[in-house]
Amino acid sequence: MFTPEVIEQLQYYVYRLIDPRNGQTFYVGKGKGNRVFAHVEGALKNYKGQKFEDKDEDEVSAKIQQIREIKNAGLEVIHIIQRYGLTEKEAFEVEAALIDVYGELTNLQSGHNSDRGVNNAAVLQRDLSCEEYEEPDFKYIMIKINNRVLEERNYDIYETVRSAWKVKLERVKKYKYCLAVINGVVRGVYEIEGWQDDTLQLRSGRFEFYGHEATKDIKKIFINKKIPAKYRKKGMASPVLYSK
Repeated sequence: MFTPEVIEQLQYYVYRLIDPRNGQTFYVGKGKGNRVFAHVEGALKNYKGQKFEDKDEDEVSAKIQQIREIKNAGLEVIHIIQRYGLTEKEAFEVEAALIDVYGELTNLQSGHNSDRGVNNAAVLQRDLSCEEYEEPDFKYIMIKINNRVLEERNYDIYETVRSAWKVKLERVKKYKYCLAVINGVVRGVYEIEGWQDDTLQLRSGRFEFYGHEATKDIKKIFINKKIPAKYRKKGMASPVLYSK
């Protein structure tokens, strides 16, 4: 653990967890105080090869499993402080950049402002020069998806955007349309028929919608246009956004 005088000097920092068996970084995070040590402490709390529960993560999360495997091998997780003396805002940016660089991590989330991450220069020129769409008079939700997950799902925008999200069913059921947003630009528009439990069962407490591609007149409003600036503000970390 860090001592109080060290914590005061560290301020916010960004850290990496490394597997000593292969020297690979398997988790990137940001925090202050003794946050860097909390993952191991949490994963091994009351651990005797039996059930462990955490209010924020699944029992079978890759991070927890990897920490336990390291412990079972008689080794200890290596804790690296990548950058310290940061403001919270700076820490968010450094964390997101590292997640982009290391790629294959056990993080459940992509990091704040991940839509401003690694990208092809030509794609950026195309996307950032798009015009914004004008707000229609009906409600819709926007779900931000990233290129890594899109690639994992064979570049199928519908299958990528529909599953699986931590949402309140009573709220999302009020919205008829979903926009698939990549780097701030709408790449797909779908009419929602309903919501159900995550069929892939990747994470507990997550839901997915099912539906079909929206009609041409609805798609014309949004497709290949940027979402309005009010939905692109820094700090809007949630992948699911709701129209006003």
